[in-house]
Amino acid sequence: MVSVLIYYVGCFGVLIASLHALPRIALASTTIKVPEANTTNLDAIQSGGPAVDLGVEHLKTTYGKIFNFSHTYLMDESRPSVAFLLDDVENFAAGFFYENSKADGLAFLSTCTVEQNKILSFTRATETLLGCSVGSVPVSPVESNGHCFGLAVYPGSVAMKFIYDLLMAHQWTNIVGLVDLPRIATEPLSRGFRALFQERFNGRDASMKYIRYSDLMYDSSLGYPEIEKALRTLSQNSRIVFLFGSGKSFLMVLRTAHRLGMTNGEYVFFMLAFNRFGSSMDNIDDAWWKVTNDKDDSPIASRGYVSRATIVISFLSPYGDSMDPPIHELRSRIVDTARRNYNMTHPRGVPRSVFATYEMYVIYGMVLNETYAQTGRILSGLELGTVIRNQTFRLNTGLSSFSAGGERSVKMIGEIVDPRTGNYARSLLYDPVTGEISNTSDVKSFWPGGAWPPPNEPKCGYMGNNCSDSSQSQIELALSVGITVSVVLGVIIGSFALVRHLRRPPNDTQTWWILSPQSMEQWHCYSR
Repeated sequence: MVSVLIYYVGCFGVLIASLHALPRIALASTTIKVPEANTTNLDAIQSGGPAVDLGVEHLKTTYGKIFNFSHTYLMDESRPSVAFLLDDVENFAAGFFYENSKADGLAFLSTCTVEQNKILSFTRATETLLGCSVGSVPVSPVESNGHCFGLAVYPGSVAMKFIYDLLMAHQWTNIVGLVDLPRIATEPLSRGFRALFQERFNGRDASMKYIRYSDLMYDSSLGYPEIEKALRTLSQNSRIVFLFGSGKSFLMVLRTAHRLGMTNGEYVFFMLAFNRFGSSMDNIDDAWWKVTNDKDDSPIASRGYVSRATIVISFLSPYGDSMDPPIHELRSRIVDTARRNYNMTHPRGVPRSVFATYEMYVIYGMVLNETYAQTGRILSGLELGTVIRNQTFRLNTGLSSFSAGGERSVKMIGEIVDPRTGNYARSLLYDPVTGEISNTSDVKSFWPGGAWPPPNEPKCGYMGNNCSDSSQSQIELALSVGITVSVVLGVIIGSFALVRHLRRPPNDTQTWWILSPQSMEQWHCYSR
């Protein structure tokens, strides 16, 4: 009897415990572990791990009485490169999903610079939330990736919208990418935007129609003659030029363009930058960005060259240039966690993207808690991603707003050289929320020659049939030389024919064997 009572009491206890069991939330981050501690690789656990650890700690501290959180790093320490991660990430995601199939909620919250594209179809099919803090949310003109959201401080979709709106505002529809092909492989920004241009212009994306884009490739390692050849070809076909390559490439191109008279305001050269004042919160001057030596083969990516007739497009930091106390505090916590957990000392400063990684976990917790309180259930990744869109969140680090595409809305600027100071000045400001581009300085007074904006029509016309007068005179000269040569050849041939005719022997010398009647009569008389 006692044993039966104990059995029922035990069952009742299990029932009570089950009624009070917290919803289990399984989180994962895809990453790699590189051999060196102090690394600039943003995919490495040494870079993003401290912010992830603090983000998970924040979730457990703030919402630990409501949800049961767990977190897993998905990586293979024996394969310490992004190339291996791209091969492995789908298996990582599938294994994690099925190992946690009984969890109430799942989410992948990673830095994901490139690997998000590899697990996109899997997370879409399973409606699992995919968050990114460094790489952009995959944006497709034909598919809606509503289960994704991104905190990247350099959102690709915002930059493309700014570029498109800027082109259309000035009726620039015929553009060229000047591509230093050997260098672009190590330049993530140039490589990424060139790919976006190829994917979304030339009618491939209905939201970015009218833009005709073409590549013109060169190899800067072949020296200035190679670059001059490329620029002379380009000068006949377009006046709107985007430079894709390294800072050294840009220096060589713009110096050559200046020598050829192409920086007089009739052409515009665009350079893309994350932020000229550095990706680190500790780097607040732009000296690192400027390349001044054409022998400079520094591996530092995303650098440029100061030149007139150029526009530098970059992102405004969502954290501002000032170091507010919440940013100071978070930075200190990240540095301490990096040193304690990963032997990372951040010698180059804490990148802004690391702050975004921490914010991703904070926003996820806010949305998860709010929707659970409203509905009494854990929403799917697609539902959570839909809630995040078009929302603004007030965080200790500042406001974070999201676009309809699920990416962070970050203001962008276009900088033009102020001729009075020789430095770049903020001249164009783009607000992604309103879609407006405003002039923050007198662009016309800055622009070489004062003829702003440069015309869209190429030097040789849209059909290439109205080149310069010098080209036309060369054609006329070629025609006149051809006619003269034809006349001379005709005279020579005629003279040769006449001489041959005059020197031809009489016809009967060619027919000596034919006897005429007169000859027969003369022979007959002689024989008598």
